[in-house]
Parts: sequence; structure tokens; C-alpha cells
Amino acid sequence: MRILYCIPRYDADAVGNLMHTEVIAHWNQQGINTEVASLSSRVTTTTTFSMDDVVVHHIPTATSLIDKVMNRVLGWVTGYPYLFGAWRGFRQHLRQQQYDLLHVETSFPLGLITLLARPASTRVAVTLPGADVMAVPAYDYGYARNWFVRQAVRWVMQRADLVRADSRQIAILAKETYGAPPANVVAIPYNITEPTYPPVGMHMMTFRQESRATITARHGWNPNSTLILSLNRLHPFKGIEYLVEALPQLVAAGVDAHAIIVGGNRKTARFGDYGAYLTQRAEALGVADRVHQIGGVPHHQAAEYMAGCDIAVIPSIAESFSRVVIEATAVGTPPVVTRTTGASDYVKDADCGEVVDPQSAQSLADGIQRALSRHSELQSRCAAFAELFRGTVIADELTATYKAHGL
Repeated sequence: MRILYCIPRYDADAVGNLMHTEVIAHWNQQGINTEVASLSSRVTTTTTFSMDDVVVHHIPTATSLIDKVMNRVLGWVTGYPYLFGAWRGFRQHLRQQQYDLLHVETSFPLGLITLLARPASTRVAVTLPGADVMAVPAYDYGYARNWFVRQAVRWVMQRADLVRADSRQIAILAKETYGAPPANVVAIPYNITEPTYPPVGMHMMTFRQESRATITARHGWNPNSTLILSLNRLHPFKGIEYLVEALPQLVAAGVDAHAIIVGGNRKTARFGDYGAYLTQRAEALGVADRVHQIGGVPHHQAAEYMAGCDIAVIPSIAESFSRVVIEATAVGTPPVVTRTTGASDYVKDADCGEVVDPQSAQSLADGIQRALSRHSELQSRCAAFAELFRGTVIADELTATYKAHGL
């Protein structure tokens, strides 16, 4: 079997590629010949190279003046600037190379592009990571805010040979909102990566203690305080302001709570500079000294912050899955997650964290207090839960699903 793993970006600078690389490496080890195709505006012809023992094809997004003109026209309509050129690049590549299956990340743009470009005999399995099918305009989130994108996604959902949603909630959205045939939809979460787990040979509690000592010394925090982590990009749909707003209630309840906010900042149309907005909310509520915005951290430090904090909070307004939920459990930190976050269903089933209502500081504060009161109990379930999301486990689940659907 030969698979082309189609992904918008795959290069040495894309840290997020590791979760895909682990799946691809496992498939190749199992004798499933898997290559990668991604888009690049830096090349004018398809460029093939090897990276991490994976064959990678960079597909050009514009090879002629016609491509550039059509890209601009369609970009104005769709909000995506490379649609025409990417379609032409993929069509040429798929005429020259034969694959049994296209594993496609995103329904838009790549689902649309590959379905239009594929030979009739090539099957297409589309993965929905969330942003392409979601629309939350009040929080400046989701490509599906665009009318054309919604219609394109609907077209893709009804023509793909398989739709892999990254959570049960997104699977329901695919079927009920976009008309995907129920028999063609399956919910298989994303994996988390090996560096997320404690180092091999180190006991989890030792890793947590060392991480706690490291981050508190780094920032001068009191190691006896209750450290509540938000690790995600600072975007309004992440709902981080509700963590800030929950702090006064936690302090009033006798919890020496500090919010540790880790992630790169964003600016959006409705909220402006979101980091500055969070600072303003903290100052207005009198908890500015309890809110610590760290900014983005190197990938290898993320596990330190997750392991060094007491609770991980994921207060998203709407999110397809959120790997941070699983990454926190991998280092023994119980999550408190909103029910509108796709990973919440899995947390509820495993009873390894607390699920709360979205857009509610009160619900979030109550959930944090429950998690603290049950901390040892929840923590005892975290490691086994996280094992279900290793790259090899998810890769095998995808393989079994593809075979079951005759792909």
C-alpha cells in the first residue's frame, strides 16, 4: 500500500510536524509506504527530498503568471491565497506518481484541492482538525466563517471516501452540519508526541518535582502556591480571560492561586492585542500579581511547565480536540476543560479531570476546586489515559479503520 500524507506545511521549521512524523514513521516500519506532500511558495517545481527518513514532496503554489492571477482572484473570494496554484501543483504530481490513498489534513483547503486533483481510482481520507469546519465569529475563530469555505467543506464531506474527525464532537458536526454520510465518518483523535511524556527511565513524580523546582526558580514563584497552567496560543477562542476572572473566586475560597499563561500572543479584529486584554482584565479584578504571562517557550520546555503546575486549564469557547489536555495528563497534571472542547468527552470517560461549562468563570473556579480536592485520585488515572494517545496507537487505529473501510 502506498499513501501520500497531504499536509499544508511540512518542513524543518514546523514544530507541530512531529506528531505526523511519528505516525508516518510507524506506518513505514509496518511496511506501509508513506510519503508526504505539502505546499511551498518557495519552489516553482515539485521538489523532493528526505527529512527524518521520510520522503517529502514540496508542491509549488504558483508556477506561472496565470497561477498568480487566479490565486489572487480566488484568494479574494475564499481567504486562501494559493488555491488555484496548489490545485495545479497537486494535479501534476498525482499524474506522475500513483498512490492507493491520499491521507489529507484539513477539508479546506487540501481536501478540496486533492479531491479535484486526484485520479478517479485514488481514494481520499480527509482529517478534520477543527478550524476548517468551525465558525465562532464572536471570538474571531474558524475558517468556516467564510461562506465559500462552508460550501467547499460541504462538497468535500459528501465526496471523501472517509472523514476522520479528531473528536466525537467534530464527527457530529461533519454529519449534522455538513452532510457527511454517517457510515463514512469516524472519530480518531490526534496523537501526542514522545517528548511530551516524562523522560524514559524517570519516574513521573520525580519529573514533576524537578519541573516544579525548575520553573519556580526560573520565575521566582512560591513553590507552595497553587499553579494553574494555560498553555496555548493567546487567542480569544481559547477563553483564557475566564481563567483570569476565576482567580478572585479561588482566592476568596482560600486558594493561593496563580495563573501561569504560556503561549504566543495574537491580535484579532474584535479583541485587538489579546495579551494586553488579559492584563487589563487582571488589573481590573485586582489579581494582576497572580497572572503571569510567560509568552511562547521552546518546545522542549512545554512539558516542564505542564509537569510543574498543579492543574492544567483548557477553557476554550469551542475547540475540536486540544492536544494540551492529553499532554498534561502525560506528565500527571489533571486537566480542567470546557465541555465545548472535543477532548472533554475522553476526559469524562476516563474520569481523569474535570469538565466545566464554557464562558463561565464561576463554573471554571468550581471545577478547579473540585480538581484540587480530588487531585490524587485524578492524577492516578492520568498516565494510563495518556498511553491511549501515543503515535503508534493512533497510527494502528488509523490503519485498522482504513482497512475496515476498504481503503
